[in-house]
Amino acid sequence: TAPSAEDELIKNFVFDMGEVLIHFNVQDFAARYTDSAEDMALLMDEGFEGNADWSLCDWGYIDEAEVARRALANLPERLHGIAVQIATRWWEPIIPIEGMADVMRRIKDAGYGLYLLSNAGSTHNHYWQFVPGHEYFDGVVVSSSEKLVKPQPEIFRLTLERFGLNADECIFVDDRETNLAGAEVCGINSLIFKGKEDFLKRLCGLGIEI
Repeated sequence: TAPSAEDELIKNFVFDMGEVLIHFNVQDFAARYTDSAEDMALLMDEGFEGNADWSLCDWGYIDEAEVARRALANLPERLHGIAVQIATRWWEPIIPIEGMADVMRRIKDAGYGLYLLSNAGSTHNHYWQFVPGHEYFDGVVVSSSEKLVKPQPEIFRLTLERFGLNADECIFVDDRETNLAGAEVCGINSLIFKGKEDFLKRLCGLGIEI
């Protein structure tokens, strides 16, 4: 649910990362290395999207190297190098969501607290410095470190407690409605992300100027 600027004083923004700050699409990563429809289908169906390994990685029960190892067992040898690169070095390069680094700066300059809550694996620290706007964040919570994932209410409560935040003073921003539901269970205001311009319009509609 969206907050009313007249009724509540918003002090903090909590952002998702994938498809909000950066692009994260395994099929796009694979397309960097092959234009073969057959190989693409194998990589997706047998290596990555056809199993639960990415989810296990987000949970922190396996790491990206294990995601790669499991993928290799399902793929022909010619795709092994690509599979390892996708699983363990997908951030080379990071592709930012255009304009969001500037939005993070504007939020920070306007005096709001800025936090990240992301479902991500254990290599997060390897690429966080390349995420646009990372330097403006006051705190980061990554699912694999907590053995909790969005939309579990527990990871939202952990974020509030860790940084001393009041739920009704926060807006959580994510590209998935299911994740917003987890925030709302905890009393956190939420906004769906459908691109930079739509996001700024939604903020204006709430009377929030950045």
